[in-house]
Amino acid sequence: MRLRANQQFPSKPSLQDWSRWLFPRSGPVAGRMLAMIGGLAIAIVLLAADASRADGYTFDTGDVLRVSVIGETAYPLEVVVDDRGSISLPMLGDVQARGLSSVALSQAIQRAFQQQKLILEPYVKVEIGQYRPFFISGTVAHPGSYPFQPGITVRHALAIAGGFRATTAGNTEPALQIADLRSARAGLAIEEYRLKVRLARLQAESRQDKSFVAPPDPPVEFGVHLIDDIVASEQAQLDARLAAYRDDISYLDVSLERARKEADMVAATRKEREKTADIQLEELQSARSLREKGLVTNSNVMTAERAHTSYRAELSQTELQQEQAQQAMLTAESELRKKKQSYEMDLISQTQDTQVELGKIQSQIRYVADKLLFIFTYGEQRTFDDLQGSVKISIFRRDQKAAHDIVADENTEVRAGDVIEVSIVANKGFYAPDTSGTTAIPNAKGPALQPSLIGQ
Repeated sequence: MRLRANQQFPSKPSLQDWSRWLFPRSGPVAGRMLAMIGGLAIAIVLLAADASRADGYTFDTGDVLRVSVIGETAYPLEVVVDDRGSISLPMLGDVQARGLSSVALSQAIQRAFQQQKLILEPYVKVEIGQYRPFFISGTVAHPGSYPFQPGITVRHALAIAGGFRATTAGNTEPALQIADLRSARAGLAIEEYRLKVRLARLQAESRQDKSFVAPPDPPVEFGVHLIDDIVASEQAQLDARLAAYRDDISYLDVSLERARKEADMVAATRKEREKTADIQLEELQSARSLREKGLVTNSNVMTAERAHTSYRAELSQTELQQEQAQQAMLTAESELRKKKQSYEMDLISQTQDTQVELGKIQSQIRYVADKLLFIFTYGEQRTFDDLQGSVKISIFRRDQKAAHDIVADENTEVRAGDVIEVSIVANKGFYAPDTSGTTAIPNAKGPALQPSLIGQ
Protein backbone atom coordinates (compact mmCIF):
# COMPACT_ATOMS: atom_id res chain seq x y z
CA MET A 1 0.00 0.00 0.00
CA ARG A 2 1.38 3.37 -0.97
CA LEU A 3 0.93 6.86 0.53
CA ARG A 4 -0.48 9.65 -1.54
CA ALA A 5 1.97 12.30 -2.70
CA ASN A 6 0.69 14.96 -0.32
CA GLN A 7 0.12 12.56 2.61
CA GLN A 8 2.57 12.82 5.54
CA PHE A 9 2.80 9.87 7.89
CA PRO A 10 3.55 10.93 11.51
CA SER A 11 6.75 9.73 13.14
CA LYS A 12 4.76 8.35 16.13
CA PRO A 13 1.38 7.23 14.74
CA SER A 14 -1.67 6.84 16.96
CA LEU A 15 -4.44 4.28 16.55
CA GLN A 16 -6.50 6.82 14.57
CA ASP A 17 -3.52 7.56 12.31
CA TRP A 18 -3.14 3.82 11.63
CA SER A 19 -6.93 3.66 10.88
CA ARG A 20 -7.00 6.68 8.51
CA TRP A 21 -3.87 5.45 6.73
CA LEU A 22 -5.08 1.92 6.25
CA PHE A 23 -8.73 2.75 5.46
CA PRO A 24 -9.03 6.38 4.30
CA ARG A 25 -12.74 6.04 3.27
CA SER A 26 -13.99 4.43 6.47
CA GLY A 27 -16.67 6.05 8.54
CA PRO A 28 -16.73 6.62 12.37
CA VAL A 29 -18.05 3.15 13.20
CA ALA A 30 -15.59 1.46 10.96
CA GLY A 31 -12.88 3.63 12.51
CA ARG A 32 -13.74 2.38 16.00
CA MET A 33 -13.77 -1.21 14.79
CA LEU A 34 -10.44 -0.79 13.16
CA ALA A 35 -9.07 0.90 16.26
CA MET A 36 -10.02 -2.18 18.32
CA ILE A 37 -8.44 -4.48 15.75
CA GLY A 38 -5.37 -2.29 15.74
CA GLY A 39 -5.23 -2.43 19.55
CA LEU A 40 -5.26 -6.19 19.49
CA ALA A 41 -2.57 -6.22 16.84
CA ILE A 42 -0.38 -3.89 18.87
CA ALA A 43 -0.93 -6.05 21.98
CA ILE A 44 0.28 -9.04 19.98
CA VAL A 45 3.28 -7.01 18.83
CA LEU A 46 4.03 -6.00 22.43
CA LEU A 47 3.84 -9.61 23.61
CA ALA A 48 6.18 -10.64 20.83
CA ALA A 49 8.56 -7.84 21.83
CA ASP A 50 8.43 -9.03 25.47
CA ALA A 51 9.24 -12.57 24.35
CA SER A 52 12.16 -11.25 22.32
CA ARG A 53 13.49 -9.24 25.25
CA ALA A 54 13.04 -12.16 27.65
CA ASP A 55 15.29 -14.21 25.34
CA GLY A 56 13.93 -17.53 26.63
CA TYR A 57 14.21 -16.66 30.36
CA THR A 58 12.04 -18.91 32.53
CA PHE A 59 10.87 -18.09 36.02
CA ASP A 60 11.83 -19.86 39.23
CA THR A 61 11.89 -19.38 43.00
CA GLY A 62 13.09 -15.91 43.96
CA ASP A 63 12.05 -14.02 40.82
CA VAL A 64 9.99 -10.86 41.39
CA LEU A 65 7.32 -10.49 38.69
CA ARG A 66 5.23 -7.47 37.72
CA VAL A 67 1.76 -8.58 36.61
CA SER A 68 -0.60 -6.16 34.83
CA VAL A 69 -4.24 -6.84 33.96
CA ILE A 70 -5.83 -3.98 32.05
CA GLY A 71 -9.06 -2.75 33.61
CA GLU A 72 -8.58 -4.42 37.00
CA THR A 73 -8.04 -2.17 40.04
CA ALA A 74 -6.01 -4.84 41.94
CA TYR A 75 -3.37 -4.70 39.22
CA PRO A 76 -0.58 -4.02 38.40
CA LEU A 77 1.29 -5.60 41.32
CA GLU A 78 4.58 -7.30 42.05
CA VAL A 79 4.69 -10.89 43.30
CA VAL A 80 7.51 -13.24 44.25
CA VAL A 81 7.80 -16.79 42.95
CA ASP A 82 7.73 -18.89 46.12
CA ASP A 83 9.61 -22.09 46.94
CA ARG A 84 6.84 -24.12 45.29
CA GLY A 85 7.36 -22.23 42.04
CA SER A 86 4.00 -20.44 42.28
CA ILE A 87 2.76 -16.87 42.49
CA SER A 88 -0.34 -15.73 44.36
CA LEU A 89 -2.67 -13.39 42.43
CA PRO A 90 -5.85 -11.59 43.46
CA MET A 91 -9.02 -13.30 42.23
CA LEU A 92 -7.06 -16.33 40.94
CA GLY A 93 -5.03 -17.55 43.91
CA ASP A 94 -1.93 -19.65 43.20
CA VAL A 95 -0.66 -19.89 39.64
CA GLN A 96 2.30 -22.07 38.70
CA ALA A 97 5.15 -19.94 37.32
CA ARG A 98 8.23 -22.17 37.53
CA GLY A 99 9.64 -23.04 34.13
CA LEU A 100 7.41 -20.58 32.25
CA SER A 101 8.51 -17.62 30.18
CA SER A 102 6.88 -14.20 30.33
CA VAL A 103 4.63 -14.94 27.36
CA ALA A 104 3.73 -18.44 28.59
CA LEU A 105 2.83 -17.17 32.06
CA SER A 106 0.78 -14.33 30.59
CA GLN A 107 -1.19 -16.83 28.55
CA ALA A 108 -1.63 -19.12 31.56
CA ILE A 109 -3.09 -16.23 33.60
CA GLN A 110 -5.39 -15.26 30.73
CA ARG A 111 -6.67 -18.82 30.48
CA ALA A 112 -7.22 -18.90 34.25
CA PHE A 113 -9.36 -15.75 34.08
CA GLN A 114 -11.36 -17.20 31.20
CA GLN A 115 -11.78 -20.67 32.71
CA GLN A 116 -13.02 -19.20 35.99
CA LYS A 117 -15.23 -16.77 33.97
CA LEU A 118 -13.84 -13.78 35.78
CA ILE A 119 -12.78 -11.81 32.67
CA LEU A 120 -13.94 -12.87 29.21
CA GLU A 121 -11.25 -11.11 27.16
CA PRO A 122 -8.42 -10.31 29.58
CA TYR A 123 -5.24 -8.60 28.51
CA VAL A 124 -2.41 -9.76 30.79
CA LYS A 125 1.18 -8.65 30.72
CA VAL A 126 3.93 -10.26 32.86
CA GLU A 127 7.32 -8.61 33.18
CA ILE A 128 10.37 -9.45 35.24
CA GLY A 129 10.67 -6.99 38.10
CA GLN A 130 13.80 -8.39 39.64
CA TYR A 131 15.74 -11.48 38.67
CA ARG A 132 16.45 -14.16 41.26
CA PRO A 133 20.06 -13.90 42.44
CA PHE A 134 23.00 -16.10 41.58
CA PHE A 135 25.40 -17.36 44.23
CA ILE A 136 29.17 -17.58 44.23
CA SER A 137 31.38 -19.28 46.81
CA GLY A 138 34.89 -20.63 47.26
CA THR A 139 38.16 -18.78 46.78
CA VAL A 140 36.70 -15.35 46.08
CA ALA A 141 37.03 -12.17 48.10
CA HIS A 142 33.32 -11.78 48.88
CA PRO A 143 31.27 -14.97 48.49
CA GLY A 144 27.51 -14.66 48.69
CA SER A 145 24.41 -13.94 46.58
CA TYR A 146 24.30 -11.18 43.94
CA PRO A 147 21.54 -9.74 41.71
CA PHE A 148 21.41 -11.38 38.31
CA GLN A 149 21.60 -9.42 35.09
CA PRO A 150 21.06 -11.04 31.69
CA GLY A 151 24.19 -11.67 29.67
CA ILE A 152 26.74 -11.84 32.50
CA THR A 153 29.47 -14.46 32.38
CA VAL A 154 31.59 -16.13 35.04
CA ARG A 155 34.22 -13.43 34.52
CA HIS A 156 31.62 -10.77 35.39
CA ALA A 157 30.49 -12.79 38.42
CA LEU A 158 34.05 -13.03 39.72
CA ALA A 159 34.49 -9.29 39.27
CA ILE A 160 31.26 -8.68 41.22
CA ALA A 161 32.51 -10.97 44.02
CA GLY A 162 35.82 -9.12 44.32
CA GLY A 163 37.99 -11.53 42.34
CA PHE A 164 40.10 -14.45 43.48
CA ARG A 165 41.24 -14.54 47.07
CA ALA A 166 42.57 -17.68 48.70
CA THR A 167 42.29 -15.97 52.09
CA THR A 168 38.74 -14.66 51.98
CA ALA A 169 37.50 -11.49 53.59
CA GLY A 170 37.54 -11.59 57.37
CA ASN A 171 40.44 -14.02 57.63
CA THR A 172 43.91 -13.12 58.83
CA GLU A 173 46.15 -11.34 56.37
CA PRO A 174 48.52 -13.64 54.47
CA ALA A 175 51.62 -12.26 56.18
CA LEU A 176 50.19 -12.97 59.63
CA GLN A 177 48.99 -16.39 58.53
CA ILE A 178 52.49 -17.21 57.32
CA ALA A 179 53.93 -16.24 60.71
CA ASP A 180 51.35 -18.36 62.54
CA LEU A 181 51.94 -21.34 60.27
CA ARG A 182 55.70 -21.11 60.68
CA SER A 183 55.25 -21.11 64.44
CA ALA A 184 52.93 -24.11 64.21
CA ARG A 185 55.42 -25.92 62.00
CA ALA A 186 58.22 -25.27 64.49
CA GLY A 187 56.16 -26.83 67.28
CA LEU A 188 55.31 -29.82 65.10
CA ALA A 189 58.98 -30.26 64.16
CA ILE A 190 59.97 -30.38 67.83
CA GLU A 191 57.33 -33.01 68.51
CA GLU A 192 58.45 -34.96 65.43
CA TYR A 193 62.06 -35.03 66.63
CA ARG A 194 61.00 -36.04 70.14
CA LEU A 195 59.04 -38.99 68.73
CA LYS A 196 62.00 -40.01 66.57
CA VAL A 197 64.25 -40.02 69.65
CA ARG A 198 61.67 -42.09 71.55
CA LEU A 199 61.50 -44.55 68.67
CA ALA A 200 65.29 -44.92 68.69
CA ARG A 201 65.19 -45.52 72.46
CA LEU A 202 62.48 -48.19 72.13
CA GLN A 203 64.43 -49.98 69.41
CA ALA A 204 67.55 -49.98 71.62
CA GLU A 205 65.51 -51.21 74.58
CA SER A 206 64.14 -54.10 72.53
CA ARG A 207 67.76 -55.13 71.84
CA GLN A 208 68.63 -54.64 75.52
CA ASP A 209 71.22 -52.03 74.54
CA LYS A 210 72.31 -49.65 77.26
CA SER A 211 72.34 -46.62 74.93
CA PHE A 212 70.93 -45.42 71.60
CA VAL A 213 71.93 -43.10 68.79
CA ALA A 214 69.82 -39.94 68.46
CA PRO A 215 68.47 -39.13 64.95
CA PRO A 216 70.89 -36.90 63.02
CA ASP A 217 70.21 -33.44 61.60
CA PRO A 218 67.62 -32.03 64.04
CA PRO A 219 65.43 -29.21 62.63
CA VAL A 220 66.73 -25.68 62.55
CA GLU A 221 64.07 -24.67 65.10
CA PHE A 222 66.01 -26.55 67.80
CA GLY A 223 68.57 -25.15 70.15
CA VAL A 224 71.43 -27.27 71.45
CA HIS A 225 70.02 -27.38 74.97
CA LEU A 226 66.62 -28.55 73.76
CA ILE A 227 68.17 -31.42 71.79
CA ASP A 228 70.33 -32.45 74.77
CA ASP A 229 67.33 -32.35 77.10
CA ILE A 230 65.21 -34.56 74.82
CA VAL A 231 68.01 -37.12 74.36
CA ALA A 232 68.91 -37.09 78.07
CA SER A 233 65.28 -37.62 79.07
CA GLU A 234 64.90 -40.64 76.81
CA GLN A 235 68.28 -42.03 77.95
CA ALA A 236 67.20 -41.74 81.59
CA GLN A 237 63.98 -43.55 80.77
CA LEU A 238 65.96 -46.28 78.99
CA ASP A 239 68.23 -46.74 82.02
CA ALA A 240 65.31 -46.89 84.44
CA ARG A 241 63.26 -49.33 82.35
CA LEU A 242 66.23 -51.63 81.71
CA ALA A 243 67.19 -51.60 85.40
CA ALA A 244 63.65 -52.38 86.52
CA TYR A 245 63.30 -55.14 83.94
CA ARG A 246 66.62 -56.72 84.85
CA ASP A 247 65.78 -56.59 88.56
CA ASP A 248 62.50 -58.36 87.92
CA ILE A 249 64.19 -60.97 85.74
CA SER A 250 66.95 -61.50 88.30
CA TYR A 251 64.42 -62.01 91.09
CA LEU A 252 62.46 -64.50 89.02
CA ASP A 253 65.67 -66.29 88.00
CA VAL A 254 66.67 -66.66 91.66
CA SER A 255 63.20 -67.93 92.55
CA LEU A 256 63.33 -70.43 89.72
CA GLU A 257 66.81 -71.62 90.71
CA ARG A 258 65.70 -72.08 94.32
CA ALA A 259 62.68 -74.08 93.19
CA ARG A 260 64.87 -76.28 91.03
CA LYS A 261 67.32 -76.99 93.87
CA GLU A 262 64.50 -77.81 96.25
CA ALA A 263 62.98 -80.16 93.70
CA ASP A 264 66.35 -81.86 93.19
CA MET A 265 66.82 -82.27 96.96
CA VAL A 266 63.38 -83.76 97.40
CA ALA A 267 63.99 -86.11 94.47
CA ALA A 268 67.29 -87.28 96.03
CA THR A 269 65.60 -87.80 99.41
CA ARG A 270 62.88 -89.84 97.75
CA LYS A 271 65.42 -92.10 96.11
CA GLU A 272 67.15 -92.73 99.42
CA ARG A 273 63.90 -93.50 101.16
CA GLU A 274 62.86 -95.79 98.34
CA LYS A 275 66.12 -97.75 98.81
CA THR A 276 65.57 -97.90 102.61
CA ALA A 277 61.96 -99.03 102.09
CA ASP A 278 63.20 -101.79 99.76
CA ILE A 279 65.74 -102.95 102.39
CA GLN A 280 63.08 -102.90 105.09
CA LEU A 281 60.81 -104.96 102.87
CA GLU A 282 63.55 -107.54 102.34
CA GLU A 283 64.15 -107.72 106.12
CA LEU A 284 60.43 -108.15 106.74
CA GLN A 285 60.19 -110.97 104.21
CA SER A 286 63.28 -112.60 105.76
CA ALA A 287 61.77 -112.38 109.28
CA ARG A 288 58.56 -113.93 108.07
CA SER A 289 60.50 -116.78 106.47
CA LEU A 290 62.49 -117.41 109.68
CA ARG A 291 59.30 -117.33 111.73
CA GLU A 292 57.85 -120.07 109.59
CA LYS A 293 60.96 -122.14 110.33
CA GLY A 294 60.62 -121.35 114.04
CA LEU A 295 63.90 -119.48 114.20
CA VAL A 296 62.37 -116.10 115.32
CA THR A 297 59.38 -115.12 117.36
CA ASN A 298 56.31 -113.16 116.28
CA SER A 299 57.55 -110.10 118.12
CA ASN A 300 60.54 -109.91 115.83
CA VAL A 301 58.26 -110.07 112.79
CA MET A 302 55.92 -107.38 114.17
CA THR A 303 58.89 -105.08 114.85
CA ALA A 304 60.00 -105.51 111.23
CA GLU A 305 56.46 -104.77 109.95
CA ARG A 306 56.20 -101.56 112.03
CA ALA A 307 59.58 -100.38 110.70
CA HIS A 308 58.53 -101.09 107.11
CA THR A 309 55.18 -99.28 107.54
CA SER A 310 57.00 -96.24 108.96
CA TYR A 311 59.39 -96.06 106.00
CA ARG A 312 56.47 -96.38 103.54
CA ALA A 313 54.75 -93.43 105.22
CA GLU A 314 57.91 -91.36 105.00
CA LEU A 315 58.25 -92.31 101.33
CA SER A 316 54.70 -91.17 100.62
CA GLN A 317 55.43 -87.84 102.34
CA THR A 318 58.56 -87.43 100.25
CA GLU A 319 56.60 -88.09 97.04
CA LEU A 320 54.14 -85.33 97.98
CA GLN A 321 56.99 -82.92 98.72
CA GLN A 322 58.51 -83.72 95.32
CA GLU A 323 55.25 -82.93 93.53
CA GLN A 324 54.98 -79.62 95.40
CA ALA A 325 58.60 -78.73 94.55
CA GLN A 326 58.04 -79.50 90.87
CA GLN A 327 54.88 -77.37 90.84
CA ALA A 328 56.79 -74.47 92.44
CA MET A 329 59.48 -74.81 89.79
CA LEU A 330 56.88 -74.76 86.97
CA THR A 331 55.22 -71.69 88.51
CA ALA A 332 58.54 -69.85 88.66
CA GLU A 333 59.27 -70.73 85.01
CA SER A 334 55.80 -69.50 83.99
CA GLU A 335 56.22 -66.19 85.85
CA LEU A 336 59.59 -65.64 84.22
CA ARG A 337 58.17 -66.41 80.78
CA LYS A 338 55.14 -64.14 81.35
CA LYS A 339 57.38 -61.30 82.49
CA LYS A 340 59.48 -61.50 79.34
CA GLN A 341 56.42 -61.74 77.09
CA SER A 342 54.70 -58.84 78.85
CA TYR A 343 57.80 -56.70 78.51
CA GLU A 344 58.12 -57.52 74.82
CA MET A 345 54.43 -56.83 74.18
CA ASP A 346 54.71 -53.51 76.00
CA LEU A 347 57.70 -52.55 73.84
CA ILE A 348 55.84 -53.53 70.66
CA SER A 349 52.77 -51.55 71.71
CA GLN A 350 54.79 -48.45 72.61
CA THR A 351 56.73 -48.71 69.34
CA GLN A 352 53.53 -48.95 67.29
CA ASP A 353 51.89 -46.05 69.15
CA THR A 354 55.01 -43.94 68.63
CA GLN A 355 55.08 -44.77 64.91
CA VAL A 356 51.41 -43.82 64.56
CA GLU A 357 51.94 -40.53 66.41
CA LEU A 358 55.03 -39.85 64.30
CA GLY A 359 53.04 -40.48 61.12
CA LYS A 360 50.31 -38.07 62.24
CA ILE A 361 52.83 -35.37 63.11
CA GLN A 362 54.61 -35.77 59.78
CA SER A 363 51.26 -35.55 57.99
CA GLN A 364 50.47 -32.32 59.86
CA ILE A 365 53.89 -30.94 58.97
CA ARG A 366 53.27 -31.65 55.29
CA TYR A 367 49.85 -30.00 55.56
CA VAL A 368 51.31 -26.87 57.16
CA ALA A 369 54.10 -26.77 54.55
CA ASP A 370 51.55 -27.12 51.74
CA LYS A 371 49.38 -24.42 53.29
CA LEU A 372 52.35 -22.11 53.57
CA LEU A 373 53.19 -22.71 49.93
CA PHE A 374 49.56 -22.19 49.00
CA ILE A 375 49.45 -18.83 50.75
CA PHE A 376 52.77 -17.84 49.19
CA THR A 377 51.31 -18.67 45.79
CA TYR A 378 47.62 -17.76 46.06
CA GLY A 379 47.38 -15.56 49.14
CA GLU A 380 46.79 -12.36 47.20
CA GLN A 381 44.15 -11.50 44.68
CA ARG A 382 45.06 -12.89 41.25
CA THR A 383 43.61 -12.86 37.73
CA PHE A 384 42.73 -15.73 35.44
CA ASP A 385 46.00 -15.30 33.61
CA ASP A 386 47.99 -15.50 36.87
CA LEU A 387 46.20 -18.68 37.91
CA GLN A 388 45.94 -20.32 34.50
CA GLY A 389 45.51 -24.07 34.95
CA SER A 390 44.94 -23.75 38.69
CA VAL A 391 41.31 -22.62 38.77
CA LYS A 392 38.36 -25.00 38.86
CA ILE A 393 34.91 -23.51 38.27
CA SER A 394 31.75 -25.55 38.57
CA ILE A 395 28.15 -24.36 38.34
CA PHE A 396 25.25 -26.08 40.07
CA ARG A 397 22.21 -25.40 37.93
CA ARG A 398 18.62 -26.49 38.38
CA ASP A 399 16.14 -26.71 35.55
CA GLN A 400 12.58 -28.01 35.37
CA LYS A 401 13.60 -31.67 35.22
CA ALA A 402 16.71 -32.02 37.34
CA ALA A 403 19.69 -30.34 38.89
CA HIS A 404 23.20 -30.93 37.58
CA ASP A 405 26.77 -29.70 37.81
CA ILE A 406 28.45 -27.92 34.92
CA VAL A 407 32.18 -27.57 34.38
CA ALA A 408 32.65 -23.91 33.44
CA ASP A 409 35.28 -21.39 32.45
CA GLU A 410 35.48 -17.61 32.57
CA ASN A 411 33.35 -17.22 29.44
CA THR A 412 30.47 -19.47 30.53
CA GLU A 413 27.19 -17.57 30.71
CA VAL A 414 25.62 -17.32 34.14
CA ARG A 415 21.92 -17.90 34.65
CA ALA A 416 19.70 -16.67 37.45
CA GLY A 417 19.76 -19.07 40.40
CA ASP A 418 23.14 -20.56 39.47
CA VAL A 419 25.48 -21.57 42.29
CA ILE A 420 29.08 -20.94 41.20
CA GLU A 421 31.85 -22.73 43.10
CA VAL A 422 35.39 -21.44 42.57
CA SER A 423 38.33 -23.46 43.86
CA ILE A 424 42.07 -23.54 43.41
CA VAL A 425 43.57 -26.81 42.20
CA ALA A 426 47.32 -26.92 42.75
CA ASN A 427 49.35 -27.84 39.69
CA LYS A 428 51.56 -30.90 39.54
CA GLY A 429 54.59 -30.32 41.72
CA PHE A 430 52.76 -27.95 44.05
CA TYR A 431 52.83 -30.16 47.15
CA ALA A 432 56.12 -30.52 48.94
CA PRO A 433 57.19 -34.21 48.91
CA ASP A 434 59.76 -33.70 51.68
CA THR A 435 59.55 -30.66 53.93
CA SER A 436 62.93 -31.41 55.52
CA GLY A 437 64.89 -31.52 52.26
CA THR A 438 66.60 -28.75 50.36
CA THR A 439 65.03 -29.31 46.93
CA ALA A 440 63.30 -26.26 45.52
CA ILE A 441 59.52 -26.57 45.30
CA PRO A 442 58.03 -24.83 42.23
CA ASN A 443 54.80 -22.95 42.61
CA ALA A 444 52.22 -22.32 39.94
CA LYS A 445 53.90 -19.13 38.70
CA GLY A 446 56.91 -17.18 39.79
CA PRO A 447 60.16 -18.26 41.46
CA ALA A 448 60.61 -21.54 43.31
CA LEU A 449 60.10 -21.59 47.06
CA GLN A 450 62.75 -23.19 49.23
CA PRO A 451 61.48 -25.45 52.05
CA SER A 452 63.97 -23.73 54.33
CA LEU A 453 62.01 -20.52 53.87
CA ILE A 454 58.86 -22.29 54.96
CA GLY A 455 60.46 -23.45 58.17
CA GLN A 456 62.02 -20.15 59.16
